[in-house]
Amino acid sequence: MSNKYEWLILTVADMGYPMEIRSGAFYDENGEDIAGIPADKKLASQWWSGDSGVVIAGEQFRPIPAKMSISWFSYAEDKFYEGTFMLDRDKITELFKKGFTCRSGSKSFDDFKIALAPGGQLFLYLSGSNTVLVGVYQAREYEVYDFKKEMHLLEHIELTREKLLSINIKETPLQTQQEIADKRISMHIWKDINLRYPWKYTVDIAGHNNLNFRMLEDKQGADFISGEQTWCLIGEGTDYFTQTSLKPIPLEIDGKFETPAGRKFTIRIYPGNVAGVEPQKQAYEIRRAREQELVKLFKDFYEKIGNKEFEIHLKISENFKIGKLYLKKREIEQEIPNVQVDIFDLTFGK
Repeated sequence: MSNKYEWLILTVADMGYPMEIRSGAFYDENGEDIAGIPADKKLASQWWSGDSGVVIAGEQFRPIPAKMSISWFSYAEDKFYEGTFMLDRDKITELFKKGFTCRSGSKSFDDFKIALAPGGQLFLYLSGSNTVLVGVYQAREYEVYDFKKEMHLLEHIELTREKLLSINIKETPLQTQQEIADKRISMHIWKDINLRYPWKYTVDIAGHNNLNFRMLEDKQGADFISGEQTWCLIGEGTDYFTQTSLKPIPLEIDGKFETPAGRKFTIRIYPGNVAGVEPQKQAYEIRRAREQELVKLFKDFYEKIGNKEFEIHLKISENFKIGKLYLKKREIEQEIPNVQVDIFDLTFGK
């Protein structure tokens, strides 16, 4: 049992670009099939949530897979993709073994999550209380001469390829429908949202001579634009946010802080919110526009400072009521506009 773990497989695609997996499986290092990938269901949801269901069959505990094969249909592109990919088994095994520490105790990952994007792009995550990207792969397009057979449609059903596409495209956001009409489906956004930058999170109080808060290690978490999440510490004693490391663009950071005098605060910043609405509840076009605004802001600032490490820096007013968020490199600052900041004084109330 020491080399086997309990895990399942989730699948997801962006609601703007529905996909349908035709077949697939994970294999061990000897080439033996150890888990089938859920198929025959349209995927169209939030990038960071939702799945096609899971296949629960075979052994409860499985080895870490060494290889994956998969094929799928992209409705927005009217294309089939397939690929066989070697997985970074050593990296994945290390993550399963190390796990992470949560308030409720030590945990490991529960699932492999396969996320499909236009252009044959595939992103593989491990998910549980945390979600971490462990692989990016490129599939190749393949031709299909019997569409009904490939899509497992019964022969007597009068449904052509064109009709099936028309039905499904009408269900996509208007933005996607326009992209399809103009033959300009986005490909770059998936690479952009997975870019990592060398940043750390800092907080200052106005009028206190740059008095830095100390972030409490066991009271922190974040959602990222890439679909990753960190709500538990990876490994013991890791100060993930207040030390510089390569991290994706955050949509939310939730942390508890303490001043040198012992005063404690809960501070939540929401770069991904729009008019107080979290990304999961925003209209598709609004969420995508805010995402791309943040992508451009980080890219431009990083280039401006010569691709050096920087801070995501929160400035709190002297009365501890208002916060503004900046990208900061010494004296160079760029405000991140329209960021919701909630500050809760755990001693005196909000």
